[in-house]
Amino acid sequence: MKFIRNLSILFFFILLVACGRVTEENYNRIENGMEEAAVIKILGDPDETSSMGIGSLTGKSSVWDDGKARISIQFFNGKVKLKKFGASDKKPS
Repeated sequence: MKFIRNLSILFFFILLVACGRVTEENYNRIENGMEEAAVIKILGDPDETSSMGIGSLTGKSSVWDDGKARISIQFFNGKVKLKKFGASDKKPS
């Protein structure tokens, strides 16, 4: 009985990871003004990041791309300012 329960839990986690995080559902969970750390909790670490700063003002552009879908988010002083969801730009290998 324990074996079946453990197998079920393992299957659930494999399914969760296989679904990916770059989804329209997760994109819709991101709101303007949300802290960058909260976005990373939802989407994981970005695949690409670039940043700049002038004095106390900072800007960062982050991209999550799983080969099918792409989420781009621009942060201003650590908070979501702009976001975009679309098809992936990655070329198939």
